[in-house]
Amino acid sequence: MARGDRPLPFEQLEPYMRGARFAAVALGRRHRDHDPDLADDTARYVDMAERYRQAAIATFRARREGAKS
Repeated sequence: MARGDRPLPFEQLEPYMRGARFAAVALGRRHRDHDPDLADDTARYVDMAERYRQAAIATFRARREGAKS
């Protein structure tokens, strides 16, 4: 994103974090022989991305249920 661009809509957080997770896993696998600490970093980042993704899904559901009421 360039400076001044509008932020992504909240609805795009889930697919963004899914992509970030796949990218982290790929980089971790590609560079694991060069940096042994990268495996632990990758695991932490994947866990964090999954928590954000699950929170986004829960928020979408809560918003949808609130809109129905």
